[in-house]
Amino acid sequence: MTDEWKGHGGVKNFMNHAVVNHRTAYVDGSVHTHVIEGFWSLLKRAWYGSRHHDGIPYTLLYLAEACWKYNERKNVDPFSTFLRGCFA
Repeated sequence: MTDEWKGHGGVKNFMNHAVVNHRTAYVDGSVHTHVIEGFWSLLKRAWYGSRHHDGIPYTLLYLAEACWKYNERKNVDPFSTFLRGCFA
């Protein structure tokens, strides 16, 4: 799910793609961008708070870490999940 920005147009070639037009509404049934906007908000807050000194070479690693933490936020034992992933 994305907003109407033209840059998202190629996404439909790789996966299902739903668009919400923010000029008319922010939600269209179950189509919305609230989750990704919340993720970006958390990511930017963490970046400016503790990662602002990291250089460009570490950006992809930081993004991967942030994505993993966000996806595991409801996991009651994320460390065990991490270890299982390391030694799988």
